[in-house]
Amino acid sequence: MNQYEQSALNYAKSGFEVFPLTLNSKTPLKGTHGSKDATTDTQQIKTWWHDHPTANIGVTTRSFFVLDVDVNHADGQDGRKSLEVLQNSKGKLPPTHIVLTANGGEHWYYQKPQGMTLPQKIAFLKGVDIKAHPNNYVLVPPSQIAHPDGHIGVYKTKPGSPSQIAMAPTWLTDFILAYNHASKPTQQPSNGVVKRYRTETTERLESIAKGFLTGQRNDGVARLTGYLLAHAVDVELVLKLVQYANSNSPEPLPNAEVERTFMSIAKRELGVK
Repeated sequence: MNQYEQSALNYAKSGFEVFPLTLNSKTPLKGTHGSKDATTDTQQIKTWWHDHPTANIGVTTRSFFVLDVDVNHADGQDGRKSLEVLQNSKGKLPPTHIVLTANGGEHWYYQKPQGMTLPQKIAFLKGVDIKAHPNNYVLVPPSQIAHPDGHIGVYKTKPGSPSQIAMAPTWLTDFILAYNHASKPTQQPSNGVVKRYRTETTERLESIAKGFLTGQRNDGVARLTGYLLAHAVDVELVLKLVQYANSNSPEPLPNAEVERTFMSIAKRELGVK
């Protein structure tokens, strides 16, 4: 039994549905149906890898989703920086299993809450995609990819990464759903009045209009700055919005202090000079 077959069996034993892909590629084997064939059936897995011992391993994103972090994007985008901005705005992501991809990126794995469906989202953040659809899949170690220049990239577990996949924090799934404009559906009551639900965007817009509470002003400036930057709002416009929010506070901070806090976040997260 080679490492591919053993690895595929180990993934299946852990509850992940697997299927084979062509050697050194992300393409399903000819004659198969890709992720639609994914299974945990031991005999089927043994048959596949007996017949194709070096086939790559695909795992469907049914019980988990992946933050696909691009760190060498052609236009200079660094997904790790986007995640840092997001965490400074929303909260820290729990330690979880991370795979280094064949392209030099990272796959951050998180469990989906039971019964929750998350959207597939390309360019969720700068340099970060969401792989979450039940029929979508990711390659897993020890899969390999052949690049046009002849280089062979290898999927491998990030050193020091936990072996277990952490449960996604509520703030992250809420953010993904709200970003997709589907956090909570609108409902049409019998009286014809549409009932709408509050989202984090609602709260952020209200914070701009109401300002920051005394004792929470610097933290409010920092969080609003991080939130707007995470949503790719123009840096100069972010400063104007934060200054406007401060002006609406019961006890506004001096503008110089607002600018210092703003610049501290912008420099750290975006390299703004």
